[in-house]
Amino acid sequence: MITFSYLAIFLLLAILSTIFDMKIFDYTFWEAFRNLLFSEIATGRMIIIFTVLIGLVSSTVADFRLLKARKKKRPS
Repeated sequence: MITFSYLAIFLLLAILSTIFDMKIFDYTFWEAFRNLLFSEIATGRMIIIFTVLIGLVSSTVADFRLLKARKKKRPS
């Protein structure tokens, strides 16, 4: 559940920043999203990739620990 929440929040924040770029620079949605991911210096892309990977790994670990703790609490 933590992993799903993380992905949903990340997706919503990406959409929000795309909408801000649309309004500020008068782009279409797809132009703003493309510029967010594929800028010339690729700094934005690296930031996005690393934050997605770090967040995905940490949320998966937290989900696994919660699942393991729930299985331990249940009487067999």
